[in-house]
Amino acid sequence: MDGHSPAVQLARRMLINRETGNPSRPQPVTLLLGPVGSGKTTALEAIRRDLGWGVVHAGFDFGQGGRAGTIDVLTKLAYSLSSKWRNRPKPQFVRFTIALIAVQAELSGRNRDEDLGQLKSLINSFHGIIWTPALDKALGTLTETAKAIGLVEPPYADLFRQTFPHLVRNIRPRLGKALRSLADFPNAEGRSPFDALLELNRLAHGSARDAKAVNEWLMAAFLGDVRENHPRLAKPEEKSPCTCDISQQRRHWHNWVVVLDDVDHAGGTEFLADLIAARERYAVQHPNDREAHDALLVIATSGRWHDDWGTAWLAPWKPASGAPPAVRPMADCEEASYDDWANPANGALESPYYPVRIAPQSIGRIARILDSGARTPKVTLAHRATGGLPSAVEQLTGRLRASDAREGDRDLLTTDPRGEQDPCYRRLTELALTEHLDDVHVDDFVTAAPFATAPWLIPDAAQSRIDQPHVGRILTELRTSLWVTARNSPGSTDDQAALHPWIAANLVSALARRGDGDGPTYTDQFKALRDDPDTAQDPVRLAYCNLALGDIGEVVTFFEREFNRIPHAEWIAKLELVLNAPDDLPPERDHAELYEELVNLDNARCPADRSEIRNNVARLIAAGWLTANPFAVRGQAQHQVIANAFAALATTSHQPDVGALVSAKEAARRGEFP
Repeated sequence: MDGHSPAVQLARRMLINRETGNPSRPQPVTLLLGPVGSGKTTALEAIRRDLGWGVVHAGFDFGQGGRAGTIDVLTKLAYSLSSKWRNRPKPQFVRFTIALIAVQAELSGRNRDEDLGQLKSLINSFHGIIWTPALDKALGTLTETAKAIGLVEPPYADLFRQTFPHLVRNIRPRLGKALRSLADFPNAEGRSPFDALLELNRLAHGSARDAKAVNEWLMAAFLGDVRENHPRLAKPEEKSPCTCDISQQRRHWHNWVVVLDDVDHAGGTEFLADLIAARERYAVQHPNDREAHDALLVIATSGRWHDDWGTAWLAPWKPASGAPPAVRPMADCEEASYDDWANPANGALESPYYPVRIAPQSIGRIARILDSGARTPKVTLAHRATGGLPSAVEQLTGRLRASDAREGDRDLLTTDPRGEQDPCYRRLTELALTEHLDDVHVDDFVTAAPFATAPWLIPDAAQSRIDQPHVGRILTELRTSLWVTARNSPGSTDDQAALHPWIAANLVSALARRGDGDGPTYTDQFKALRDDPDTAQDPVRLAYCNLALGDIGEVVTFFEREFNRIPHAEWIAKLELVLNAPDDLPPERDHAELYEELVNLDNARCPADRSEIRNNVARLIAAGWLTANPFAVRGQAQHQVIANAFAALATTSHQPDVGALVSAKEAARRGEFP
């Protein structure tokens, strides 16, 4: 099943280095983006399993704790890449390892010739046939120096201590030759290799220390070794697990692959920036080199958006309709490819990054997990409630497998057979919403639920004067952590953005179930949203808030009045926005009971002289609002009520075109409205 996952298919599309062994085309840093629980790590694991031993690859996880420096990452990658690959010569990171030795050497810094002689002696000491205890001691001294001078970050000192000796032992067979032929040592700039190494040592010690420059040297050395090793290790071996589209057609070479998990954690984006800067420097320094690009395909995951990517790529919560022509929209995982990255449209900016939206789980996949049919109520519920978020599906699997979801049930996901009082609050806690916000707690997110779920507040250009604690920071965090995506509603000219249904439903449910004295209530907060001047001046926003507060009569009155005043497509778009307002109705009461009560409320509000339009609008709003709740179990009877209301409205229309109403009726029958 992994082989058919969108992430694996994307990696296969990006992997082929065309039909020559020369890396004559640049490689992107491909970024798989998704919020917490979207399966990013699982996608990388599937990619690595798919690569198997047929493609040289390595990985690093920035989320394992503590800040990772560029040298920590490079050392681990060099260690992994220099493993013994089946039927291939072992890669040797000669330049990088010699640079590591040089940068760790303790030199006096008083006499250049003495320092040069000491450095040569140290490097030459590792050249020989017999490995002695003295060499182990020398390596131990070097690793302690690396820790003392801050070359490696403290959390990764043990990792460095384990991997560095392997790199040194690995290059010993070639060390003599390497010392005679290091004229192309990165950053030598015309000097002899040992003079360059002495300068590198100077930059790593004392008052002249320049960590950025040291990172540049070591990154350049690492990429130089990749360029040298790649042609010898890129050809698919006979009977290797190569699944490329052209694997059976003609001779070809593979890129090497580096998978980096959680680059949004400390050190991740800095490492990517260092890698890209080194590539750009090399290309500038070698303008006529057909092999100026290393064949290293980087596939990284991130649970956050980074400003560096927003120069050329449109942030996922920003609508494409308002974007500058030079900024490109992100691709979905299924549609992404090397050609899509490498060939931007006219006027679009080129970028070394390639951000791609990681695919949610399909309803078919959820059906297999729940061991049920794709059209069964429980699978439809899980798909709508989770939005295909894998971690959420996993949380609900035990509950839904053991349950018979009845059409109209509303409490299946807000109660727990173990007696847990508020699973919604627990789910929100597990999403790590507050990790990047000081002095903001999950309770604050729950309090801000009306403002986080209102579609006009989610876009970053939203205007509001609501005086609520932390709301601005919370909305910004929800966008940055990729919980918000842009959408364009059919028939609407307003650009909207949507909060992920899993977090939206849990926020509102937690607020609706908040006990007295635990903070502002659902009613308090939706009244604050309703009474905001920006809401009061917009009748659609006002209708949304009135419906969230249960005032169905006001909402029916508004849509009855608008029905024949504006085009039906526009009327339906506004209606759909309003119907997606949340509710605090008792979850233990089922759809049929609440539907009858809501219709009766409108009848009581307007008992006399009711028009046929009002009767059908009331039925449509009551049924649509209850059905739109992502934690409610939908059913065909509900869909039919909505479809019948649209059909009846089409017969009472005064407009010459009722096509939008007919289309809405058919969408309702399919369960696609609202």
